[in-house]
Amino acid sequence: MRFFATAGPLVGPIRHDDTTRTIDVFEALDAIMPVGIAVRAGRDAEGVAVWRLTVHGDDVPGRWVIIDHEFRPV
Repeated sequence: MRFFATAGPLVGPIRHDDTTRTIDVFEALDAIMPVGIAVRAGRDAEGVAVWRLTVHGDDVPGRWVIIDHEFRPV
């Protein structure tokens, strides 16, 4: 399953210093209702924000970055 965020720049990653601590998670970019939440869990070596996801009440394994509004595994 793919997950998306409406936060951040249209193109490229969300940087750690350019975002809040939590953001909503969506199943599609045009979805109205979020399906979960992402909590900022740090940054990578380039300063890109790294996230932990909870979707439908369950933790999603791994850590994630957001690039072009899509959550991608680290």
